[in-house]
Amino acid sequence: MSIKLYTFFNTINYGALLQSLCLKNFIENTTNIKIVYDKYQPKKLIFAEVYRPLITKNLFKLKNTLKKNYKIYKWKKIANQSLKRNYLNDIDDVKLSIYGSDEIWNFQNAYHKYDPHFFGSNNNSKKITYAVSIGRAKYDDLTEFQKMEIKKNLEKFDSISVRDQNTALLVKKMINFNPIIVVDPTLLYTPPILEDSSLVDYIEDKNYAAVYGNAFSEKQKKEINDFCNKNNLNLISVGYLNKWIKKNYIDLDPTGFFQLMKKSTFVFTSMFHGIMFSVKLQKQFYYVVDPIRENKINFFVNKLNLKEREIREKINNTKEINYEDVYKILNQWIDESKTFLIDSINKNYL
Repeated sequence: MSIKLYTFFNTINYGALLQSLCLKNFIENTTNIKIVYDKYQPKKLIFAEVYRPLITKNLFKLKNTLKKNYKIYKWKKIANQSLKRNYLNDIDDVKLSIYGSDEIWNFQNAYHKYDPHFFGSNNNSKKITYAVSIGRAKYDDLTEFQKMEIKKNLEKFDSISVRDQNTALLVKKMINFNPIIVVDPTLLYTPPILEDSSLVDYIEDKNYAAVYGNAFSEKQKKEINDFCNKNNLNLISVGYLNKWIKKNYIDLDPTGFFQLMKKSTFVFTSMFHGIMFSVKLQKQFYYVVDPIRENKINFFVNKLNLKEREIREKINNTKEINYEDVYKILNQWIDESKTFLIDSINKNYL
């Protein structure tokens, strides 16, 4: 019998694609239990991430977004990722359900709001969570009815882990329980498909800095450009169209994204998973805080003593990251996260 995974998996967002694949592959390789995705995906979220980018008068962006969609479709086939989704939140009988990772509990998300399906509503199987998040939503944003319903559903989970302090506070307020805060699934495992060079279209043979994200102020853009000019680094943008950068690779599949990040000399990012992969690949990096990602970013960088890598108006810290020190903390955190996940599965599945 399989385990069902409730998460965002059918999108063109690299972070969502890779967190779902890493979690699936880690569990399958560690336990030899088959993982299947719950096919329900919020309709508005799919429209926003897959179809809305196609509504543009910029022909370069349109052409490359279409290419990206097709490449990701092919990549999913090779990765044995589910290609099917539906918009009906039906519940099938399974022995164990795992909810997470990603912001599936974000009841203030513009595209799916409060969704009882992702809180385990009407699911009578054994249930656990892994690295689930409410993003920047707050307890006080909920209606009294929602608070009552979420409390009732959380009390039915057999094990709960979250990805950030903000989500931990919600759980504490709801059911008076302090959940463990675990690492993002991308830090648990590296799927072999990400190392498959035969899938890579683009190779940069010069020292370059990869920019991942598009939430940079004009002052931050100038700081990044000045830093790269001073350090003889070319600038490339991965995954997003940034008109202030000459080379924009926006038609990448996740392997192409991973490889361009891996071969970079520096990373500048406004994305949560930009930080995850910078640390995973032990890259020198700087980040800016996009308010919609602030909670989950801040907990991670504070825990690993990387807060000084933030660019506000200027790059103030030019000292290299000592990854030996970072990994003294991170390795223990990863081990604790793996132990929690596997113990929870063994307790509730076997």
